[in-house]
Amino acid sequence: MAGKQFVIAVDSGTQSVRAILFDSAGREVAVAQAPHEPYFSLRPGWAEQHTADYWAGLCAVTKALMKKSRVNPKQIAGLGITTQRTTVVPVDREGKALRPAIIWLDQRTIDDPPPLSLAARAVFGAAGLYEAIKYVRRNSKFLWIKLNEPEIFRKTHKFMQISGWMVKKLTGEFKDSVGMVTGMWPLDFKKLAWHSMDIAYETFGVDPEQLVDLYPPDTILGRVSASASRETGLPAGLPVVVGAGDKQSELLGAGGIVPNIGVISYGTATCMDVISREYVTDRGLRYFTWPGAVPRTWDIEMFIFRGFWMVTWFKQEFGFRESLEAKKRGVAPEAILDEVIRTIPAGSMGLMLQPHWTPMTSSRYGKGSIIGFGDVHTRAHIYRAILEGIGYELRRLYELVHKKTGITLTEIRVGGGGSQSDAAVQIAADIFNLPVSRLATAEICARGAAIDAAVGCGMFATFEDAVAAMVKKGRTFEPIAANRRVYDDLYGDVYVKTYPRLEPLYRRIAGITGYPREY
Repeated sequence: MAGKQFVIAVDSGTQSVRAILFDSAGREVAVAQAPHEPYFSLRPGWAEQHTADYWAGLCAVTKALMKKSRVNPKQIAGLGITTQRTTVVPVDREGKALRPAIIWLDQRTIDDPPPLSLAARAVFGAAGLYEAIKYVRRNSKFLWIKLNEPEIFRKTHKFMQISGWMVKKLTGEFKDSVGMVTGMWPLDFKKLAWHSMDIAYETFGVDPEQLVDLYPPDTILGRVSASASRETGLPAGLPVVVGAGDKQSELLGAGGIVPNIGVISYGTATCMDVISREYVTDRGLRYFTWPGAVPRTWDIEMFIFRGFWMVTWFKQEFGFRESLEAKKRGVAPEAILDEVIRTIPAGSMGLMLQPHWTPMTSSRYGKGSIIGFGDVHTRAHIYRAILEGIGYELRRLYELVHKKTGITLTEIRVGGGGSQSDAAVQIAADIFNLPVSRLATAEICARGAAIDAAVGCGMFATFEDAVAAMVKKGRTFEPIAANRRVYDDLYGDVYVKTYPRLEPLYRRIAGITGYPREY
């Protein structure tokens, strides 16, 4: 696109919203960030946020970005958006939210959902999907609103995600990207389109007319309206592209457009993602396949719900001294913790951790464990065991994907806040026996949204061209042979055998204590 040298990316997460202006070489020209109000819980397990706060944050960061950057608006090719996923926003015909958004952290369930039609039960029963459908019925947010807030359901013109809601606010269009649809939505994930079977909508408790039109992730969905321009400071007429959800955007933003590159995002939830040209499933729900950030691709996602959250947990419960030292020195606490564990050998002197502080999707009874304690162990050993446990679990999940798909990684790239920990990155290299590279910047999610917008708006002809220009690797960590041998033995002889042997005990614990309760 002649004369267009910049693209804006907006990344709206659970805790904050960021706007970044990238140039065609992937350099961050200007950045603006604003916090979101914390989610609130009217009842235990609920998690909601006000949509007005999303809009206020978006307007704040885009205005600040335009003021800070001082670039000619005519040189901006477009706006790319990525947001947190699996969030439900019911809106009326004007696009006004009818209630607070139910976000991805929400755990409300339906105790006794109404029975499905006889035809639906026959189809699902014959397919062996009874338990899966039971899970969907109990956890569908559409069905929950239909049963508990019938007046809101009746008024709902469209159920949207945050991304689609932003598109409506910015452009007036009821549109979204198929790349945003993950989790409990009635999508035919293989066909990348809303489901064609009526029983799918009956199962979720939503009408097909209540869903927005979906488009590939490099599609211009509309243009910034004059009224939205006044509120956001964005140029009127600016093309708007929604790429994909945050995790798929991270994969693209790290340059993961070929299947031999895995991308680990060390965030609150730690994920490892790899692109696939084919749709694959795992009936055990041990990994997931979602629409990718590149058209006609899928993102195979290996997920630890409480991944680097465990580092935060450790800092809060055991790392007060290191947190004070970090504040004194003006560095991240992880940098101090890296120093603390520097002399602890690979394997943490036999301390083994399984990072299931939240149950796995494949086993609702799962719990975390730390085994192997001796009188030599300190807080530092626990911290290293956390990093190793995350690495072991990601390797276990990757091996399941490899067995199913044949995908073989030759390198791993890392992003997210935890990627700044040298210890975490080196441990990943040693456990996987692969080179692991940081990106030049940790901001890979917004970069993915920027790449989708750059291709969609014509700055680049292909995703290969855009990635080559806009993604740069930083430091690469090579595996250490001696550590790799220790990790191979501990992983194969201990880690993968631990959960199957403890799982019956976890079930018994749940039966005695009532925690975790059945879904």
